Amino acid sequence: MKKFTVIIFILASFLLSTSLSAQIGKMNTWNLSLGADVIYPENNFRKTHGWGYGATVKAEYVFAKHTSVTASTGFYSLAAKTNILNPGGETVFGVPVKVGGRYYIGNFYLGGDAGLMLQSGFKKNEGFVYSFFLGDELVTGKHGNSLDISIRHEAWVTDQARAFVGLRLAYEFRLK
Repeated sequence: MKKFTVIIFILASFLLSTSLSAQIGKMNTWNLSLGADVIYPENNFRKTHGWGYGATVKAEYVFAKHTSVTASTGFYSLAAKTNILNPGGETVFGVPVKVGGRYYIGNFYLGGDAGLMLQSGFKKNEGFVYSFFLGDELVTGKHGNSLDISIRHEAWVTDQARAFVGLRLAYEFRLK
């Protein structure tokens, strides 16, 4: 766990040390990102499941100089651990549908979102999901598209609270 905490600290330090510049997205524009997630469960969730992965799609509308609204969905899977808490060794799958916002400081951003979680496999249920994240966008081409790197803390509140830390790497397209 200490190694993971050190990795998160180094990543956060890198993101915070990026130079401040003009915001990536222009006002009144849409962005669409497609990404891959690596997931590490926390607390009680770690007792029943191991590392996981996911794929996400996020739409963003930039409506002010530093602020945007987001809508996202995806698919997550976390590997099962077979023990007294998960005797069948069931993998957990999650499909979140969330809305939220971002606040930009140059290419760096902070944000949060919340919505509905559909959980299947281990303790199939539905409930509430929320997350807080920070990230950075690195411009990759002449059209302003970017590589979006973010880290988030996400919690699923279904039959009980389950939380994880996720690292997302996505490619973001600028839409007209």
